[in-house]
Amino acid sequence: MKSKLLTIILLSSILTYASEHGIYLLTNKSVSGSISEIQKTIVDNAAKNGFKVLNSIPIHTPDYIKKDSKDLCGFKAHLIILTSQEYLNTLTSYGSKYLIAGFLRVGIYETPQGTNVIITDPETINRIVFNDLYENDKQNLYNEVIAKTKILKVKLVGFLHNSVAGEKVQKNMEPIRDNDDLAESSKDMFMMVGPLTLFNDEDQFPKIYSEENKNGLEGLKNLKSEFVKNLETFQPSEDDKNYRYYKNEDDLKWKIVSEIESPKKDAILLGITRPQTESVSFNISGSAREKKGDLCPGIDHLTAYPIEILLIQEGNNLNVYTQKEMHRMDMYFWDAGMSAFMNHMSMPAILDESIKKALLGKKFIEE
Repeated sequence: MKSKLLTIILLSSILTYASEHGIYLLTNKSVSGSISEIQKTIVDNAAKNGFKVLNSIPIHTPDYIKKDSKDLCGFKAHLIILTSQEYLNTLTSYGSKYLIAGFLRVGIYETPQGTNVIITDPETINRIVFNDLYENDKQNLYNEVIAKTKILKVKLVGFLHNSVAGEKVQKNMEPIRDNDDLAESSKDMFMMVGPLTLFNDEDQFPKIYSEENKNGLEGLKNLKSEFVKNLETFQPSEDDKNYRYYKNEDDLKWKIVSEIESPKKDAILLGITRPQTESVSFNISGSAREKKGDLCPGIDHLTAYPIEILLIQEGNNLNVYTQKEMHRMDMYFWDAGMSAFMNHMSMPAILDESIKKALLGKKFIEE
């Protein structure tokens, strides 16, 4: 009875503020205990709440790329990547390409006021991922997906509220957009990024590789194994190495930190990240908010990672897709502002090339 009441209260609260949606949702403030203790509690309680833990890893804060000790914040951050079979079944029932939304991400990060827990809001993500339905005159299907996602969101928030101490909240965190902008894939930065959609504009979620595949899931797994080997031998380009400071070359190595197979056995979703890109992006996103005593506020965007790579069988071909990094940065870091995007205009293209080169190895063709 208490569980049903909590669900009703949570759903009512979420629906009350349904016109605005943050990419991130703060769920717990000023949580007692260490990050290690908090993440262990979440991981230990995940299965009994219907979630599967894909990984639980430290995330690199802006301190990682700062040379001067006086600029260090000293705060730590941790990422937990979850999913659920029920959620994956829901996503892929509309098509395996929507497996791209399969990662549920929980972040734990330190602030001057204490330790917080945040999630990437699955409702906001799906309002973007599925907006091709809305724009292709399938508004009923779009609304159906969002309604189902709200139920999942209530479950996820309830799980964190019940598992983690501290003040229980539901606060939309920047970037924040409204219903219409998300459904209609409005441009956040006119002429810079283009429409905020994955599937209605092929420039935003491009195919980076294709090969004939008649072996189904086995072929997908074989290509994934190739990617794993390529990542191990990857050597970053001079542009990649010269873009920003890094401590050693391993900081520029991409690593697969999460993986999901489609219930339909026709797609695999990989999540990749690397230390230098994490720390640089958080440093950029928080730079305008820095103040004495809080020198890396951008770590509240830690659940922007990992970066999604989709391997999918389409007809007789095995195709590989990933978001353009300019589009992905707009999606997760829009609130950094126009000046931040202008000051780091070369970063997205460098990352696009780095990711393709790292995954494809000798099959990489420079554009």
